[in-house]
Amino acid sequence: MTTIKKYIKKDGTPAFMFRKYLGIDPLTGKQRETTRRGFSTMKEAKLALARLEIQFEEEGLKKSPKIQTYQNLFENWFKLVYKSKVKESTYWGTRFVFDKHILPAIGSYRIDKISVIDCQKQANHWAETSPKRYKRYINYAGMVFDYGCSIGILKENPMKKIILPTTNDDFNPNELENFYDRQRLIEFLDRMKNNFPFIRYTFFSLLAFTGLRKGEALALTWRDVDFKGKTITITKTQAVGKNGKLLVQTPKTKASNRIISIDDHTLDVLKEWRSIQSKNLEQLDFVPSINQLIFSKISDNSYMYPRTPLSWLDSFYIHNKDMPRITVHGFRHTHASLLFEAGASMKQVQVRMGHSNIKTTMNVYTHVTKESNEETALLFSDYMTKGKRLGQSLGQKKNPAQ
Repeated sequence: MTTIKKYIKKDGTPAFMFRKYLGIDPLTGKQRETTRRGFSTMKEAKLALARLEIQFEEEGLKKSPKIQTYQNLFENWFKLVYKSKVKESTYWGTRFVFDKHILPAIGSYRIDKISVIDCQKQANHWAETSPKRYKRYINYAGMVFDYGCSIGILKENPMKKIILPTTNDDFNPNELENFYDRQRLIEFLDRMKNNFPFIRYTFFSLLAFTGLRKGEALALTWRDVDFKGKTITITKTQAVGKNGKLLVQTPKTKASNRIISIDDHTLDVLKEWRSIQSKNLEQLDFVPSINQLIFSKISDNSYMYPRTPLSWLDSFYIHNKDMPRITVHGFRHTHASLLFEAGASMKQVQVRMGHSNIKTTMNVYTHVTKESNEETALLFSDYMTKGKRLGQSLGQKKNPAQ
């Protein structure tokens, strides 16, 4: 039976209090009780006690909520949930984003005190300082709030209520595109072949003619190339884990596991490189193997470091300053863009590129080359002046959207 007691406060005025026994905590095995004080009258104290007893009867003993910071909640989500869902390279890549951009900003905040306004201010800051990556930061930060909602710590995700900032970098028609048109690609490969080691020409030619990702190319062995069937099988990719550790793992998505056809030109380039590589390996006393990497380090025949192709490009552009610069990934983009120019369908490009989502393929398609833009304008002009339907004046091509 809970009793209500009268006591004297420090200012000398009377007040009432009670201590209510709540039972045994099933998690700790210890007794739980609560003390309420400061009631001005006996009636007020009795009313509060009655309400507490009704609440306890209906809801039972609750575990005392522990106030967490955003970082506390992040650590739990990252180790218990996220780690089991992604590949090792993705895991550490995401950890880097949180450690560098998200946790320094809101990690110390109490998770139950972070408001929509706080999230909006931070999103605006990310948009200003990292216009090309801020959407990723917002998405990652929101995952932790979603986790808080799923375990009952939060009622809602404040990051979902912000208005997504826009930046000047969201669309810039004058920005240099990260791919080559047909003529520029031919010129690049000719210069690479004539002035640099053949392995470099082979690598960039392979990317441009197949659309392989850099990591997929660096993980290839000669076993993956079927010279008779004219195909390459992609079942693995190179990636970077914690502290720069090299990893070889399954490809980026399920759709990235694929077999693609290759043309005679690419086959000839690969055959020539295999002959050159075989002689180099013999001189270094390495025994040739069907599991031999197509691209490996000269010193120990091990996996090539992912930044090596970038250093090759740096060297090329230093000696060819008149050539517009694109990234290593730009050669994959080049392949997709030229496929569309050649008349390939959206589905054909999606399968060849290993895109799991057709939207990714469509995004590539929107970056049409100058040649395609000029042709479209000519087609429309012919229709307006000569009455020809679109596609008739230059010969009907297959609609890439079909």
